[in-house]
Amino acid sequence: MYKSILAVSEGGPDAEMSFRLAARIAALFDGTVDAVHFAEHQAGDASITVQSLPFLARLSDERRTGRAAESQRWFRELVAPLPGATFTGEQAMTGDALVRLGRFANLIVIGRPGADDENISPGTVKAAIYDCARPVVIAPPNVRPGRMASVLVAWNGSAQAARAVGAAMPFLERAEKVTVLVSDDPAEETGTPFLTRYLARHGIAATFDTAPFHALTGRSRGRALLAHAREQGTDLLVMGAYGHGELSNFLGLGGATAKVISSCPIPLLLAH
Repeated sequence: MYKSILAVSEGGPDAEMSFRLAARIAALFDGTVDAVHFAEHQAGDASITVQSLPFLARLSDERRTGRAAESQRWFRELVAPLPGATFTGEQAMTGDALVRLGRFANLIVIGRPGADDENISPGTVKAAIYDCARPVVIAPPNVRPGRMASVLVAWNGSAQAARAVGAAMPFLERAEKVTVLVSDDPAEETGTPFLTRYLARHGIAATFDTAPFHALTGRSRGRALLAHAREQGTDLLVMGAYGHGELSNFLGLGGATAKVISSCPIPLLLAH
């Protein structure tokens, strides 16, 4: 169960996305939210160019202060009413502190990267997915109300997909409809019969579809997965996060993962 949810905001559009979805999940599972505002650049971190021009330094400070205030505003509106909810501002939230806090959460929620023109590839994506060792939910720009009745699982038999299914079990057990989209890799590699048995033992009668992922490139697999989610009317997409963790190819994420993260219109649960 998701009793302890960490919601991360950098103060742009992701503040509302992250905090709204985190509050919604907490309400579904009778949990609470620890909300944080994280700024990759603290006061005094400006480049030499900015430091040499006082008006640019002032604009940088004003922008940083404004983003922090945005996080606080959405916390008060969306998260503060939850019993036990907390807020931590940027003064106490270094990158190491963020990772440490994330490791003691059941679930981490962040806003969808790319929605913020001022922060296209935030470092929080890498920290949450690779370093916190917890499942991550990416919040879309428009979070629909209500419970997540229809869940789509992308399955290819990998360790990452298995971790994602395990992390998503509270959602799967409450869903009205669970669809597993299976890669057309050889059956012995995907282990689909074992997944069927595992879900059935938890009372989950999933529907299985097959997708021709084997013949597609990474980003094409991402597009095909999103198209299937739209056709199914999916409320939550579950998949493994693939990549090597270096800052390349959208923060080191595999092509399919990067495409889905940047374009997914619904909540997306990832596990690495």
